[in-house]
Amino acid sequence: MKVLKYSIVAAFLLGTAAGCSSTLTVGPQANTDGYLGANASTKGASVTLPFVKGEVEATETSKKKK
Repeated sequence: MKVLKYSIVAAFLLGTAAGCSSTLTVGPQANTDGYLGANASTKGASVTLPFVKGEVEATETSKKKK
């Protein structure tokens, strides 16, 4: 279980550093759609556990021209 927790935290930290936005919901409101689940695609990823839901989505970044 510790490995799963650390993996989720690492994914959020790396995701926010690479042009992604992340959301972490803790508490009963995290389980409105279900208690267990995982989803991943090119647009983002989400993990749902009892009382915890985490999501990472890709964001558009703009490059400055020099």
